[in-house]
Amino acid sequence: MKIWYLYALTTVVLWGVWGVFSKLSAAHSRPRQMLLFQSVGVLAFALVTLAIERFKIEPSLPGFSWSFAAGFFTFVGFLTFFAALEQGKASTVVTLSALYPVVTILLSIAFLHEKLTMRQVTGIVFALVASVLLAD
Repeated sequence: MKIWYLYALTTVVLWGVWGVFSKLSAAHSRPRQMLLFQSVGVLAFALVTLAIERFKIEPSLPGFSWSFAAGFFTFVGFLTFFAALEQGKASTVVTLSALYPVVTILLSIAFLHEKLTMRQVTGIVFALVASVLLAD
């Protein structure tokens, strides 16, 4: 098994747990507060990461700029995710929000000039049909 695959599976498990914890949080906090509270958890781990890196950062303007932009969109996305989670079922909201790779695929085609196989296109179509079936 390739290491990237193991990392991807670990991500699936960790994000699955995160989805349930987020729903539990929604019973006690408003979406903006949930985002702030989870940001505290991210910042705590950021400090651990800095310590592991021995507080040595390699400056890179493009690296910072793209990461900052990604963080901005993540932050706003989490805010809308938590608002949806406050109103909807965790099983539905988390599953529907997990279709974000379709946007990544379309943007990758448009801006990174990536290509899709017919099999991948079929998978995207099935994912979109699944999103319609899951919405209740």
